[in-house]
Amino acid sequence: MSAVKLHYSERLVRQAVMAFWWRVVGWRFVIALILVAIPLILLVLGGDRSWLVGLLGAILTLGVGFMVVLYVVHYRSSVGRFRRMNRPEATLEAGDATFRVTSDAGMGEVSWKQVSHVWQFPDFWLLFLSPAQFITLPTADMNAQMRGLIVERVEAHGGRIA
Repeated sequence: MSAVKLHYSERLVRQAVMAFWWRVVGWRFVIALILVAIPLILLVLGGDRSWLVGLLGAILTLGVGFMVVLYVVHYRSSVGRFRRMNRPEATLEAGDATFRVTSDAGMGEVSWKQVSHVWQFPDFWLLFLSPAQFITLPTADMNAQMRGLIVERVEAHGGRIA
């Protein structure tokens, strides 16, 4: 197994959560909410109080609520996990069939088959185990060999690299 020591900071964890949130929400979602808000505002300013105003208001409220809840849940979970670490570092050991992440907070061993996709960002990679559960790997600590091994193993087991 190849191994590297990963160093985390609260700033990096916050950036990872924001990158996840923005990629899930994206411009299309924001534009869709704007396209709901504009007619809602025009109808309310025009004095309309029909069911359509209620429907548009509900859609807008649910959309904004989804955005807020998505961010807050992932922020609290990720930053909370980071703050519980005595030392903000972990060891990543990668093999052919599995990889292991060990820190003072615990150890987890995962099969490469469980990684559905990897989102690559300049400062970190997010390895997804489910649509909303990911592992953050700081890229500053990963050499080219480790990066190549991760990409190779994920693709070999059917995962996608983005």
